[in-house]
Amino acid sequence: MSGIRLGDVPDIKAIWELALELRDQSSYAGIKADKEKFTRMVAGMMSDKTSRVIVIVDDDDQPQGFLLGLVEELFWSRSRYGTDLAVYVRAGYRRYVPRMFKEFITWAESKPRVVRIILGLSSGIGTEERTGKVYNQLGLQDVGGLYMKEVNPCPV
Repeated sequence: MSGIRLGDVPDIKAIWELALELRDQSSYAGIKADKEKFTRMVAGMMSDKTSRVIVIVDDDDQPQGFLLGLVEELFWSRSRYGTDLAVYVRAGYRRYVPRMFKEFITWAESKPRVVRIILGLSSGIGTEERTGKVYNQLGLQDVGGLYMKEVNPCPV
């Protein structure tokens, strides 16, 4: 049975595989991935229940999508906001995306001093119109876009 749940340590390998799919299909294609760094970051998120969360789209205990979410302080205030670090759901499971975001929003709104939910579309997967429609249905308003430029890394 498919549904939404919070991620836990046994999900890390599957989340890594999903993250590679995200990378390969997104505006981040071609950027070298580091499994050790990713694993450490995800495990750290799982251990910090106060300001980090991983929401999973689940099909019989097999992750088919994830949302890495967090709350942070606004750079000029003690007030905080909830945002996503990365989101990916396999094509056959995208009908669960609104429920996944609802779970994240409910989680973020339950945290102290959270005054905003700020979500974007930075992967280049999906369309701005469709994603915007989902965000609007969840009560978010359009306040601008994201722009990206690829650069040649500075040699170290």
